[in-house]
Amino acid sequence: MKIISLNIRGVGGALKRNYIRDLINREQVDMVCLQETKCSEFSREKVCLLWGTNEVEWVENKALNNAGGVLTMWSNKSFQLSKFVNGRNYTVVEGFWKRENGAHVTIVNIYSSGSLREKKELWNEVGGFRQGQLSKAWCIIGDFNSIRRQEERKSVMSNSNYSREIKGFNDFIESSKLVDIPLVGRKYTWFKPNSLVKSRIDRVLVSKEWLDFWPNSQQFVLSRSISDHCAVILKEVSVDWGPKPFRCLDVWQRDNGFKEFVRSSWSSYKVVGREIFVFKEKLKKLKADLKVWNKEVFGDVNQTSKVIQQRLDELDLYDDEDGLDESEREERKSLFAKLSVSKSKQEAILFQKARQSWIKQGDLNTKFFHSSVKWRRARNQLHGIFVNNKWSDNKEEVKNKVCELFEERFARNDAYQARLDKVEFNSISEVDNKMLIGDFSEEEVKAAIWGCDSSKSPDLDGFNFGFIKSCWDILKKDVVSEVKDFAGYGSWPRGSNA
Repeated sequence: MKIISLNIRGVGGALKRNYIRDLINREQVDMVCLQETKCSEFSREKVCLLWGTNEVEWVENKALNNAGGVLTMWSNKSFQLSKFVNGRNYTVVEGFWKRENGAHVTIVNIYSSGSLREKKELWNEVGGFRQGQLSKAWCIIGDFNSIRRQEERKSVMSNSNYSREIKGFNDFIESSKLVDIPLVGRKYTWFKPNSLVKSRIDRVLVSKEWLDFWPNSQQFVLSRSISDHCAVILKEVSVDWGPKPFRCLDVWQRDNGFKEFVRSSWSSYKVVGREIFVFKEKLKKLKADLKVWNKEVFGDVNQTSKVIQQRLDELDLYDDEDGLDESEREERKSLFAKLSVSKSKQEAILFQKARQSWIKQGDLNTKFFHSSVKWRRARNQLHGIFVNNKWSDNKEEVKNKVCELFEERFARNDAYQARLDKVEFNSISEVDNKMLIGDFSEEEVKAAIWGCDSSKSPDLDGFNFGFIKSCWDILKKDVVSEVKDFAGYGSWPRGSNA
């Protein structure tokens, strides 16, 4: 899925037509949304000339008196139009995405005027369409001529106040249940010729249902060329940055065999060395064993739910036709109980991944948690970096630059170390000194752990405090020994955070 949006500022010239055609060919896009075409009519010949082939369909919203105008074009191999609506400076197209997943989507190509009154009218009209399709996949793309926050506009008039515009635009986005997906590339999308005034007024807004189809959707701002606007491209990008980190799932603790598995596994590990090294190596071995246990014993809860649901559907069909015998009725009763357990596990996993600590688990918020997980992933994903003022999304180059950044950040610099040679400090009593340097007791270590949120991880190894608390009788000897070891030596063995 690739969609390009560009305020072209008039599509009549050969230079601009060639630029659009080259852009379509270079990016291999499925749909193009042009704003401010300043064209009263598009013939098939003109549209094919813009697209570069005759495998194209389109909907136009004609310019009035050589002003405005919106054109939406798409490859007939990618998108199948069901219906469209033309409003004042916007076009709504609804149809099916032929490629990838057959998604039923609504895409709005929008061009807003500079008048706040007309912007509000536009937001109300488009918002009205959206309210009737809140459960469907939506994408609103184009030139909104509005910003979401003050820092999205840079002007020579530093005291300019756009609070009414910002509030109105954000209210429209919130009420329409849309999200502003992560931006990659340039910070601004529109520039005055002198570059002293610049704004981010072109953007892509999608619904969470859209992210269900394309969870890795990103909007990229391309370099400015023949218009004072930059082209914005919406596409799904999935980069394999390497193995995914281990995460100890809280729902495992509900399994009757989980704790016994941890106990037998933990006691079987034979490691020699400092206590802190022993503890680290045991966690490393347990992590590998839990991955196997999760796959072979705990199982894929999503697949389990599907299998149970399919069997229930079969039994319901038999019941409709000939009725069920006693054994089949018992089987259906058992399957309903298993499905309830499986759905509960699904929700618990999504709850943990979504990290929504303000809402209680157990209220069947599975759809909400699922959307939250996808939005968190889209927001937190590393898309690329600037290298020597040039954007790069090359996997190896990004990895190397990130590594260099942290090596530089944590490198020792003796020139800037503080010196305390002549500073006099207050002294503590001998009793307090003995208390501070004395060994930690098991009660102190346990109190410190129980004082931490169970969902938080004290390390990067993926084991949270909830796991340590639930398996305290198994782990406590090693945990206390590890704490005492660190207190005595004051150092961690290499790889403790892996």
